[in-house]
Amino acid sequence: MVDVSVNQLTGSGLANVMPRAGKGADAVGAVLGFEIGAGPVTSTGDAIALWGNAPGQWLAYAEAAAPDWVDQLGEKLADCAVVVDQSSAYSVFHVTGGDAQRLLQKGLPVDLTALAPGAIVVSTIAHLGVIVQFAAPDDYKLATFRSFTNGLRHWLDASIPAL
Repeated sequence: MVDVSVNQLTGSGLANVMPRAGKGADAVGAVLGFEIGAGPVTSTGDAIALWGNAPGQWLAYAEAAAPDWVDQLGEKLADCAVVVDQSSAYSVFHVTGGDAQRLLQKGLPVDLTALAPGAIVVSTIAHLGVIVQFAAPDDYKLATFRSFTNGLRHWLDASIPAL
């Protein structure tokens, strides 16, 4: 029997965080109270995680986002970064289970076994752009543009029986 679960998350939030000129990860991390790792990795604080999705830029992820969470984050980071709400632009899927890695490996042109927990991959699945947050071999989050939601869900659902 296949051990994989795919859930589209609701209530989560995403926001781009881009440092202001002359500022960087150290300044953003000092304000947020946690160290921000270099490169495509997850850096985690109390209420948010920063997914390194471009050089010197992050996608802030909040599991349970209050309606004003981006405004609060933007005010907090006002002196060192620009924060742009992306919550309505993306859908987030949570893929879990013993066969999660095998499922995603069918569509991602990346060797998931080579990744360390916390890694971020910006890639494609079935020609659809995805940001993959790797928590563990049985725990992934996939962020995709909202307009790609149905296509990605279809690919995930159609690929599970073939495992």
